[in-house]
Amino acid sequence: MGWPRVEWRDVFDLRLHPSTLCDQDLESLRFFGVTGALLVADSSPSPTADALLEHFEALTTVQLKRFEKAGFETRIALGIHPLSVPARGLHRVLDALPSFFSSGRVVALGLIGLARGGALEEEAFDAQLQLARRLKLPVIASAPLLKREAMTKQLLTRLRESKLPADRVVVDGANAKTVKLILGRGHVAGLTLHPDQLTVEKAVPLIRALGAERVVLSTAAGDGAGDLLALPRAANRLTQSGLTRGVVSRVSGQNARAFLGLGSV
Repeated sequence: MGWPRVEWRDVFDLRLHPSTLCDQDLESLRFFGVTGALLVADSSPSPTADALLEHFEALTTVQLKRFEKAGFETRIALGIHPLSVPARGLHRVLDALPSFFSSGRVVALGLIGLARGGALEEEAFDAQLQLARRLKLPVIASAPLLKREAMTKQLLTRLRESKLPADRVVVDGANAKTVKLILGRGHVAGLTLHPDQLTVEKAVPLIRALGAERVVLSTAAGDGAGDLLALPRAANRLTQSGLTRGVVSRVSGQNARAFLGLGSV
């Protein structure tokens, strides 16, 4: 017999990839209590300056309107994904980025970070961290699935050197091996409920051990074969595991909203 559905009204997904989500997906999210989302910049199969700027434009026009029409409180994070750093034109994109942050809907820099490593990735990451510092923007950063522990340590070192306030950076894709290191540096730990990263079943005992302080849940739905309803399902599982409604509300929405400077719904 399945567990009863728990009604949630403040579920906010801190990482959605909208271009592969259809309108029916959006209806399902709203039906199961997801009221808000941060749409993040993707990696691009064509990592050129023109393609990146076109992607940013599509997020801030087409996708923003689509999600708002579906009833979501929608915000956007823009940034040069480490797999999309252009071989030429990097500084053209960096120079164009600030113009997107004047609307009030683009509120964070992301998804940025390290993937394969190397001088070009590091240059793009460091430059975007300095841009975030100058514009006083929160950051969504991520390390890759491969060599995650080593790359997370490298990413954390560069974050420390950037002089950004640690609590203004979500380090996404945290797992059991890296989450305490991330929290120990003062950052927000993003637990990504995705088949390639962390299942709901593994997230529940991790959150029970960590608590709600500086921990946020997201799904990365739209990025590969994701779990569209992982966030409301996790909220239900966490409640059934004995955690208080206050703790569950914080990790499934309130902490994300607070990080982005949004009020509760």
